[in-house]
Amino acid sequence: QDCQVISSLLQRGGDVKKLELGGLSRTVKENTSTLLFGMSKCTRLKLLRISEAGLHRSNVVACISSTLRCNSHTLEGLEISLNEEMRDEGIALLSSDLKQLKKLRTLDIQSNGLTSRSGSTLADVFHNLPALTSINLTWNKIGYSGLEIITPILQQCNQLELLYFDWIGLNKEVHPVLSARHSGLPRLQRLSTLGNPIGDRGFEQLAPVLQQCSQLRDLVLTGCGLTSDGHSMPLLVTVLLCLPRLEVLTLNCNPVGDKGLEQLSPALEQCTQLTILNLCNVGLKSPQSVLIVTRLLRQLTSLKYLYLSGNDCGESIHDEFLCSAVKAHPSLERLKLPKSIRQDEVTELNRFAEDPTTTLQYVFYY
Repeated sequence: QDCQVISSLLQRGGDVKKLELGGLSRTVKENTSTLLFGMSKCTRLKLLRISEAGLHRSNVVACISSTLRCNSHTLEGLEISLNEEMRDEGIALLSSDLKQLKKLRTLDIQSNGLTSRSGSTLADVFHNLPALTSINLTWNKIGYSGLEIITPILQQCNQLELLYFDWIGLNKEVHPVLSARHSGLPRLQRLSTLGNPIGDRGFEQLAPVLQQCSQLRDLVLTGCGLTSDGHSMPLLVTVLLCLPRLEVLTLNCNPVGDKGLEQLSPALEQCTQLTILNLCNVGLKSPQSVLIVTRLLRQLTSLKYLYLSGNDCGESIHDEFLCSAVKAHPSLERLKLPKSIRQDEVTELNRFAEDPTTTLQYVFYY
């Protein structure tokens, strides 16, 4: 009954500009088509979000197609996400209508159960959306073979600013795809490849592309399997020196180690726009690494978030230098410390954070 009421309201809602349909209970999911029928009567939508809506039935997909057609000249943002039962067949049914959204700027299709079989479909869709600035493929198992088809098309998306490739099933075989033969994305501002263990070999092929993305502000390399044993660290140094606007760098859950941090530190000191640096769980064990982080704190005056937890450098006199640098920092707001930092220094920092006149707001210790 509620679905029918909402549907009736939507049918009279020709001026609706933003519509979100998500987090539906099982009962509502069974009546999703009723809701979507009303939604198809909205003809001036600029933003449409549909998540967890049970998009595995052809009648439901048909209703979404109708909505897309009715808003093809106005829609700028589209999210169809967290519908694991949608799969390759569902995106194929929607593709012809997606290609008509010429004003679409953001497309979020994360976690829809897509596989490499959707590579050609997605490439065709991206090719026909000239205004795209943001693409999110997170939690779809696109894999190497799917990305091989998509990547050349992405290189033609000249307006692209945000790319989310988290957990899309890439591994060390990614290297033939993201190779130097592809030009960089001149406007790209954020690249996230979290949870894709491409390893040192994969990063060797990704690095030349990153060097051409001079506008990049956020680089997320969490859990990519980068080590100090291969060529990843020298290549990352070169990449960082090519990214003068970089504000966010996440290297957590990569076995970088003390050697890797030492290699990276001269380049990190040049990243003067950094506001977030995540070095959690990177295998730091030497007190010397505490000194390197202290030096970075003194150089990176724009830094707001520094994450170091999950490392064990052992207690040392250097802890005092680090904590002094934290208290002297002009903009640091959040700090995650490794469990090896001396308890008395942690206590002192927590007292310092309680002072309302300081920028430091949060100290986490584990």
